[in-house]
Amino acid sequence: EDAKKEEATSEDAKKEEVTSAETKKEETTGEDAKKEEEKAETKEKEESSTTVEEEPKKAKVEEKKTETKKADSDDVEEIEEKETPTPSSKNRSVPSVEVPLCAIKLRVEFEPSTKDLKDALYDKLNEASKKKALAINRLRQSAASVSRITQSKPSLASSAPDKAAVQSGFLNKKSDTKKKEPSFLVRWYNKTIGPTSLVRTVGPIFKNYIIFFSAVIYMHYRGYDLALPPPV
Repeated sequence: EDAKKEEATSEDAKKEEVTSAETKKEETTGEDAKKEEEKAETKEKEESSTTVEEEPKKAKVEEKKTETKKADSDDVEEIEEKETPTPSSKNRSVPSVEVPLCAIKLRVEFEPSTKDLKDALYDKLNEASKKKALAINRLRQSAASVSRITQSKPSLASSAPDKAAVQSGFLNKKSDTKKKEPSFLVRWYNKTIGPTSLVRTVGPIFKNYIIFFSAVIYMHYRGYDLALPPPV
């Protein structure tokens, strides 16, 4: 009997342990469920807040998409309008090539004034004078160098004949070619009938005298030819 009682107490203890374990499990499961519910609620709140924040962004993106679609559609319509020939463009005739009626050539001439001509002549004169001055300076330098060489070498100077380094009138060009004498006919023409002859120079002076004296002599000897007839 004692053994049975002990077995019964042990079974009761086991049952109590099982029931306590089940109650503990139920309590843990309830707490877990509450935690899961709280987590779900927090997730829902976060999702709702993110959706509220993302809604204006999505709206903006959608507006941009619609604007781009409208712009693309407008471009397509414009291209189609350009490509499709309008009736007015069909009726228009092809532009003909315009042939020029006449060709005009313009020529512009510039006539410088006397002042401009004088200025140009003065400029050329200044350039020529500068070139002349440079040539004279070079000749002087060469003459000075030649005189120094001759002074340094007296033997050469004594043997060589005395000649001036620069001759007088070196700037004036002299023609070496002699003038040919004119022929006899040319000389005779120049003396008798030519522009430098005595007849050409003295003839115009004595012409008036000859006319005057010839008129006086004619009136003296043949004046009655010019008289009027006697009255009848």
